[in-house]
Amino acid sequence: RDFAQHYSRIRLFEYDSYSDAKFLKFNINGPTKLANWSLTIATEGKCPEQFANIHFYLQYGAYPLAAPRNETFPQGFITSRHHLFKLIFNQTLINPLIQINSPLIGTWFAMTFIDRSTSTIGRKISNAGCNFYLSTWLDYEVIPIPLTLTFNDPVQIVLNNDKPSIYASYYTSVGNARLMILSEWSSNCDIKIFAKIHSLPSASLYDYKTACKSKTCLIELDQLSGFLWVYFEITVSNLSCLVNPIYGHLLIRPIECLSSNNVCIQSFPTRRIMFNYYYDFLYVPIYTTNRLTSSSTSSITFNEQAFSTYSYEFIVDDRNIGGTLHFDFESRIMPFVSLNANISILGCISKFRPRFYDTCENDYRIVIEKNSMVIRSIPYPEMASWYITLKYACNGLVNECANASLTLMSQISSSQCTKQQCGTYGICRILTSQQNVFSTCTCLGGYRGYGCTDRTHAYASKSLSSVLFLTISNLMFLPAIILAVYRHLYIEALVYFFNMFFSTFYHACDQDMNKFCIFKYDGLQLSDFIGSYASFVITLITMAIVPRSTKVFLFMLGVLTCIVINSRDRFDHFQFIFLISITFLFTIVTWAIGSIKQRRLRPSSKHLLFYTPGFLLALAGLILFAFCETDENYWYTHSLWHIFIAGSILFFLPHKKNNTLGMKEQYPTDLPLIKRTQSESSKRQATATTLDVNINNESPSIGTDNPALRPPIDNASLSSSNTDSSKKSTDNLLS
Repeated sequence: RDFAQHYSRIRLFEYDSYSDAKFLKFNINGPTKLANWSLTIATEGKCPEQFANIHFYLQYGAYPLAAPRNETFPQGFITSRHHLFKLIFNQTLINPLIQINSPLIGTWFAMTFIDRSTSTIGRKISNAGCNFYLSTWLDYEVIPIPLTLTFNDPVQIVLNNDKPSIYASYYTSVGNARLMILSEWSSNCDIKIFAKIHSLPSASLYDYKTACKSKTCLIELDQLSGFLWVYFEITVSNLSCLVNPIYGHLLIRPIECLSSNNVCIQSFPTRRIMFNYYYDFLYVPIYTTNRLTSSSTSSITFNEQAFSTYSYEFIVDDRNIGGTLHFDFESRIMPFVSLNANISILGCISKFRPRFYDTCENDYRIVIEKNSMVIRSIPYPEMASWYITLKYACNGLVNECANASLTLMSQISSSQCTKQQCGTYGICRILTSQQNVFSTCTCLGGYRGYGCTDRTHAYASKSLSSVLFLTISNLMFLPAIILAVYRHLYIEALVYFFNMFFSTFYHACDQDMNKFCIFKYDGLQLSDFIGSYASFVITLITMAIVPRSTKVFLFMLGVLTCIVINSRDRFDHFQFIFLISITFLFTIVTWAIGSIKQRRLRPSSKHLLFYTPGFLLALAGLILFAFCETDENYWYTHSLWHIFIAGSILFFLPHKKNNTLGMKEQYPTDLPLIKRTQSESSKRQATATTLDVNINNESPSIGTDNPALRPPIDNASLSSSNTDSSKKSTDNLLS
C-alpha cells in the first residue's frame, strides 16, 4: 500500500530562535523499506543564489533539537538524540531528496528554517523582498508482514527461490521479561535472522542478529517495554542452498528472571500528575510491592545487602514532547556510615528498555556521589517508554561497604522551557506551528540558546546606552525643524517633527530591555517608516523649482504614497528605492527646465556647492543603513544613520526666493497676475525717477546736505503705481 503526505508552500523565516522555525508532522503507518521526503524550494523576489542556507531536520518521535549557530545549552542538559537526520542546502540544489532506509513506524517531526549567509540586519537592499517557500512530499510503501509470533506458539516458515527471505513480527506486552527466539531448520544451510524494534531489519540495519549453522539457533532480546513492534527478517546466506525448499519454524519464549544475577530489572510504573500549565507534569511512582511504604514516593535507601537496584518507568507522549524533562537527585549518607566510605549511585536513562550504567549510552549516564545534588534535563523528549535505573556502588573495603547505606531523594518532572523559565534574560512562550504546540525561550539582550544561557553575543550591559543612542540621536532633526520654520517651510517642519517623534518612541519600544511604548509596537513601527519615507520625499520635492501651490499638491501625493507602500510591505526596500528615484528624477527635471528657460544654471553653482555636504552626508547614511548594519553594531550604526540623514536636511532646505520655475527670482509666484503687472509697472516708474534725478544731479537743490534747502517730498506720490502722476510729482519737485 502506498501512502503520501504533503505540505504546500510553507513560508520559511530566518533562524534566531525556535520561534522562527516551522514544525511539520508526518506519520509512517506501517513497516517499510524506504521513505522519501521530496523537497521543493520556491522564492519570491530577487534572491541571490548563495544567499541563504535552508535547514531541514527530521526526528523520530520528537521535535528536532538543533543549535545551528553553535548555541550552548544549559548545564546538565542531555542533547544527544536518536534517529535525527539533517539536510542543509541552498537554492542551487534542485529538488533535494531525503531517503531513510527502514524508518521507524510512528510519528516523525520536521523542523525547517533558513539561515542567512550573513548576520546583517540588512544587506537591506540585496535582501529586500526575498521570501522562501517550502513544499514537501512524503511517500513510502508499506510492506505486508505475513507471520506474527505469539508466546509458545511455533510458526512454520518455508524459504525457496521465490521467497529467499520472509518477515515476521511480534508485539510486546506490558511487564515483559527477557525474550528468547528459538529457530530450527531442515537444512544445514546458513540461515540468518535479523531483528529490529519498530522497523524492518536488514543486513545493515538491525538491533539483534544470529546465524543458524547447525540447524538450530536463538536470539535473546533485552527486557523490552510494552507496546513495541519487533520485526524479524529470516533469510538464507547463499541462494544456491535454495535448490530445494528449506523448512523451519520460530518459537518465542520468555526467559526466567533471576534476581541473583540481575538478569531482569524490576521497574516501578509511574502515574502522571498534570498541573494547570502546558507540559507541567510530575511523575509519581506506583509501587507494586511492600518494598517501600506508599508515603515515601520520592525517597529510597540503597545498600549493598538488599536494595541495591531501583528503576522507574515513565511514558513520554505527544502531551509533553514540547517541554523539558527534569531528573532531580539529592543523596544523603546515613548518619552511622563513615564519611570515608566511597559510595555512590550509578544511573542510566534509557529508551524502550531498562539498562544498567555499564551498558548505558554515554550521554545518558548519571553518577550521584554521596551528599550531593544532581540535575539532568532532556529538552523536547522523544515519545517512548523511558526508564531511569539506579544502582548502588561501593568501592571501599568489605567492612566499610557492608553497612554503608545512602538515602536518595529523586523526582521526575516536566516543565515548559527550563526549570528557571528561561532565566533573567529570556521569556518562555507557548507557540504553535502547523498545529504542533511547543515551548521555547525568547531571549533578550543578545543571549542565545535553548535556555537563554549562551552569552557569547550578549549586550545586556550596554542595553541602556544603546536605547539612549537610538532615541537621542533623533534630536538631530531639531536644527532642521527650526530652519524650516525660519524659512516659512511649515509643511516640511511638520513632517520632520513627525519623523523625529515616532522614530524616537519606536526605538524606545523596539528593545528587549528598558522598553517604553506609548502604544502598540506595530503602530509605532508603521508610523516611523512612514515618517522616514515622507522626510525623503518632502525634502526632494522642496528642492524642486516649481510653484509652492504645486509643491503642496506633491507633498500630499508623496505622503499618501508613503502610507500606501508601507501598508503593503514596510520591509520591501525596493519600493522605497523606486519612490525616491522617481522623486529625485522629478527634482532634477525641474532644475533642467528652469536652467533652459532662464538660460543660466538653476540652482546656481553657489547653491549646488552648498548642497554637496548634504549629498555626502545622505550618501554616508544610506551606505551605513544598507550595507553596514549588523546585529552587533545596530545600536550605533543606526544612530549615525539618524544623525547623517537629519544633518543633510540643513543643506537641502531652499531659501524663500529659490522656488520658482521660469520666473524672475524677485517676484513671488504666489501673487495673482494683475498684481504682478502692477508691481512691474511700479518698478519701471521707480527706475525712471531714479534716472531723472541722476541726470539733474548738478542742480544745487539736489544732493545738498542743508535741510533748509531740501524741498519736501511727497512720499505718497512717489509710491503711486500710476506712471503719469509719479512723473508729475517728480517734475514739481525739480521745478
